[in-house]
Amino acid sequence: MNQNNFQSRFSSKFVVLLSCATVAAIATSTTAIAQTTQSRASSRIFNVKGDLVGTATFIQTPLGVKVDLKVQNLAQGEHMVHLHEQGKCDAPDFKTSGNHFDPEEKDDDDHMQMHHKHEHGKHKPAGDLPNIIVKQDGNGNLTALLPKLTLGSGKNSLLKQGGTSILIHAGANGKSTIPNVDFKTRIACGVIKSE
Repeated sequence: MNQNNFQSRFSSKFVVLLSCATVAAIATSTTAIAQTTQSRASSRIFNVKGDLVGTATFIQTPLGVKVDLKVQNLAQGEHMVHLHEQGKCDAPDFKTSGNHFDPEEKDDDDHMQMHHKHEHGKHKPAGDLPNIIVKQDGNGNLTALLPKLTLGSGKNSLLKQGGTSILIHAGANGKSTIPNVDFKTRIACGVIKSE
């Protein structure tokens, strides 16, 4: 084997190794950047008296927004949990939070149709979470994935202009956890904020 042929083979192997190392380094740093810039949001949830009764964290994943909700000092039983369309939580009724967050609604006609479907169980707004079960000690935990929502930009973002909020209701499935209070009553609310 002559020296030129050896140098040529050595050079091409070196270039291939260098290319592999560069690709690996780029992939590693891209993954590290993605992990450090992962979008997060949180909410501190207060009852009508202004007492802290829960916290929620929101993490952007490739499959949607992951929600972790922890509550304390709530009435035992099943409670509905929804994300609402405004980032406001004015006690005592929390009506300033608006309706359920449902960015799929297009206009007033669609809103009426969607509302009608939701009442009959056919349409589930994007911001509806599963019900949370509160134990006898007043504590409860819930983890859910909301595939239609994001912490990025656009109309599906929980961090949109005007914000969004998380609400807990007095009960679920027609049953209230609080005597003489309608199960749909909004008993706790928290504004969702970027971290």
